[in-house]
Amino acid sequence: RIYKYQAYGYAFSSLEELLRSLGGEAFVNMTQRSVAESLLEVGVTQRFVDDVIAAVLRSSYGQSVLVPAFAGAMSLAGAQGSTWAVEGGNKLVCSGLLKLTKANVIPARVTGVSLHSSEGRALYQVHYEDGEGQGSGFYDMVVLTAPLHPSKSNFTFQNFEPPITDFPGAFQPSVTSVVHGYLNSSYFGFPDPKLFPFASILTTDTPNLFFNAMDNICPVNISSAFRRKQPQEAAVWRVLSQQPLDKQQLKTLFRSYYSVQVTEWQAYPHYDAAKSLPPIVLHDNLFYLSSVEWVASSMEMVAVAAKNVALLAYNRWYQDLEKIDQKDLMHKVKTEL
Repeated sequence: RIYKYQAYGYAFSSLEELLRSLGGEAFVNMTQRSVAESLLEVGVTQRFVDDVIAAVLRSSYGQSVLVPAFAGAMSLAGAQGSTWAVEGGNKLVCSGLLKLTKANVIPARVTGVSLHSSEGRALYQVHYEDGEGQGSGFYDMVVLTAPLHPSKSNFTFQNFEPPITDFPGAFQPSVTSVVHGYLNSSYFGFPDPKLFPFASILTTDTPNLFFNAMDNICPVNISSAFRRKQPQEAAVWRVLSQQPLDKQQLKTLFRSYYSVQVTEWQAYPHYDAAKSLPPIVLHDNLFYLSSVEWVASSMEMVAVAAKNVALLAYNRWYQDLEKIDQKDLMHKVKTEL
């Protein structure tokens, strides 16, 4: 539905309105209750939740079945296969889009936004730091795409009334270890490595387990001549964990290894079903794109949110209020067809 709405220029001023347009109050409620609770209510067994749903969530968000149902549903959808990756890294989507816009990019770290006015209209001064020192620029519209949360935000907002403050919530630490080595199949119950049949290993929510998931990774573009490494051969494995793996833990998973590359990052929101969703509109023409991550975090969700903010900013600027927060959009779109 969202792609059809956006094709006709419709936008939403809050995450709640966006969710209502797609699935009514049921979708809003999915951000306020856990995926475990929702699945159990529709007849999914506790064992399936513990053994399968938990494993998928640990491998994607690094969290438990207590994440909100909407984020959980997004995670489960991604586990069904037919997902896409970009050769060279998904980051090329961002750089590719930036190149297409022909935008004037200022390579600097933004430190804050202050509010001014010009002829009765809001004007935003964006402050930044680069290699040459401090600078700033004035803009009619500003879209923030960095998390405004205590653990991540270095922004300051000045002259806003009421003041704009950090939003509650923290981010989930995630560690990705890319290991080139020989898998210790004995640890997984296969003394003979030639008999190990799996390319991916998921884990359940078990106390003292030191990793969330691991998989044998291969190139994005697989030629007809490509052959995945046999389990007894040295292969490249990706291990996901919440803490960096120590040498003993690496020796537990691998008989021996040639190299280990580790990346630590604050990957996703630490979801809490009781929290309210952050706003999209912080001020007249000051928008917060990253708020969508608190519904569910994925590249597709952020792409949808980006187009929504672009349409919202456009419609508000030109006072086309008939394109914002409209009800019964499916009927409206059919009428326009």
